Amino acid sequence: MASKIFSLGGKPSGRDLVVLIGLFFACRKNDAPLAPYAGRPELSGFQIEAGSFAPKMTWIGGYVSALGVNRGSRAALDSTLIWLIHAQGDGVRFPVQFGTLPAGVEDLTLSSGGIPEDSLTEDNPYTFWLLKETAWEAVLQNPGKDWLADPQLPEGTAVLRDDTLHMDPYQCLMQNRMLDVYVNIRDFKTFGRLAILQLGEPKTSNHPVFSWTIQQAGVTDTLVAALGLVKADSYKPDKLVWEVWSEEQTGAAPVYGKKNVISAPVRFGQTFPETRAFTEYPEQGLERNKTYYLWIASSGWDGLKHSRAANFYAYASFNTW
Repeated sequence: MASKIFSLGGKPSGRDLVVLIGLFFACRKNDAPLAPYAGRPELSGFQIEAGSFAPKMTWIGGYVSALGVNRGSRAALDSTLIWLIHAQGDGVRFPVQFGTLPAGVEDLTLSSGGIPEDSLTEDNPYTFWLLKETAWEAVLQNPGKDWLADPQLPEGTAVLRDDTLHMDPYQCLMQNRMLDVYVNIRDFKTFGRLAILQLGEPKTSNHPVFSWTIQQAGVTDTLVAALGLVKADSYKPDKLVWEVWSEEQTGAAPVYGKKNVISAPVRFGQTFPETRAFTEYPEQGLERNKTYYLWIASSGWDGLKHSRAANFYAYASFNTW
């Protein structure tokens, strides 16, 4: 293995400090099965598994010396670091799964100022980054500095500007990612006489939690007798995805919706004593890019009207993305 160090001549000016990074080229035998190529590929194609709190990661451009994850939008060796693994001689091989230490690789999270975490957290921004061995050495020589890949730099250079280390894309790669495993909710609007509805953002599943505050004059019971969810912008029986009514055995036939037994808060898909689910909530939960209509009713409701003016009834609409 031959190695050369190319330095930029002249005296660094003002805010620019050139950090030398070695360039390494592998010698190839004449009988190699693959034709030799000029230069090395850039680090690119950083693929981070979607829909996981411990994603698998892979990339293009060869193995690396360090792989790290920071909370927030910057890469740095500080308290925002939640995972950092390292192996000498670009020994970190893809694929890598967050939180799983590959054989022959060391965990440097704590020793680099970070706070280890076992998994990522919903709706939080993260920065994932890769460094070749020479770039890793440059970072270690500039403790406390942020760094980023700068496509304007030629291969084998790094420049310190305004406390940020700019490195060429052959040595450094990073990606900002907002973790978004579960659906998001927007455009939530609540209507109706009975109550004001509130809906929480899903954090641990696609089964969010909702509650209500009774507001209809003369209603003192905070429990309700029925509720439902429709995949539409208004009540449509053929679009029901969940519907639950109270159930009483008072005679020959059961009576539905005439006893307040359901208390807030309620998780979508939850089961309740003294009720019957006429439509079971789907196992996968809410879907992305849909409009939903959520409703509740107390025992005084007539069981028919689904309008804003209906007594003992309230509803809300919302969109997912």
